[in-house]
Amino acid sequence: MTTAAIIFTMIGVIQIGQMVAAHKTGLTRKTRPAFTASLTATKALVAKQVMIFDKVWLNNGDIYNPKTGVFTVPMNGLYLVSSSMMSDSGTHLHCHLWRNDQSNVGVFGTGYSQGTLNTVMDLNKGECLTIRHDNRNSENVYGVHWSMFSAYLISE
Repeated sequence: MTTAAIIFTMIGVIQIGQMVAAHKTGLTRKTRPAFTASLTATKALVAKQVMIFDKVWLNNGDIYNPKTGVFTVPMNGLYLVSSSMMSDSGTHLHCHLWRNDQSNVGVFGTGYSQGTLNTVMDLNKGECLTIRHDNRNSENVYGVHWSMFSAYLISE
């Protein structure tokens, strides 16, 4: 499956979830918090570097900042959070999802392999989520939209 197909599939899943939930909560496709962003370029990483996914595909409610790489939770609720990270040729890649200042689930890849994390989290308004490189140096993340970050509100 191509990168574009994966991204469009994720957007489709988000949209279906939004339509089902809108019927119950009054939130609509346009108002339900959701974002998907990907990385355009391959980057060399330093320890604890926040990943900045600079191509925004969807950003309902302006909840993801492509300049800082931070997803700020706009309302209390249950969220699906996911990320796929691809390592560059000949390198390892260790990344984690961070909730505020605490490391959470991780992603690992080596030599053009992709690690994926999918987690459901009960989040509170104002909390911040990021994908950060681990404590290692000399690792590269592969861009060209093979690495991405997304989240959406499942229920209030």
